[in-house]
Amino acid sequence: MEIANCRVRLSKVGSDTPLSNVTPAEVMLLHILHSSSNGGLTFGEEFEKITVMGKALVEVNEKLRDRTDAEELRRLTAKYGSARDQKNNPIINSIWPDKFNPKLPQTFKELNWTEIGGAGIETAAMNYATGSLATPNVAAHAAVHAAKPVAPVAKPTVSDED
Repeated sequence: MEIANCRVRLSKVGSDTPLSNVTPAEVMLLHILHSSSNGGLTFGEEFEKITVMGKALVEVNEKLRDRTDAEELRRLTAKYGSARDQKNNPIINSIWPDKFNPKLPQTFKELNWTEIGGAGIETAAMNYATGSLATPNVAAHAAVHAAKPVAPVAKPTVSDED
């Protein structure tokens, strides 16, 4: 499985952030997560010039070996597991429903941007200030647990008699 460094566009106005050691599966997931807010230009034209940095490896008993699809899916779930669709289901489960034998892209050339963009997965709106999802379930939960106003505390009085 290849890894590369890239920049991901978060919005149409060009707000972006650098990412390092991303895999083709992570790029695919990021495109699904951000394409609605960046007009489908998650990686822009720069992605056509991507330079593969190496292979995704894991260390086992002081030896390196290739990362398996299942290990990569666990890594992505740990990193992006809170990303939800409009029904508040994990997006990663919609992309790769088979947790036991997932088939993830191994190379960046395998990525079909038209197919990824037309996956039909609608992400839930994210409140980037709070990090919470703006789904009806989350909004209802927040309303129930909203802070109630606190009555003002009376100021202590100081007397000159002491």
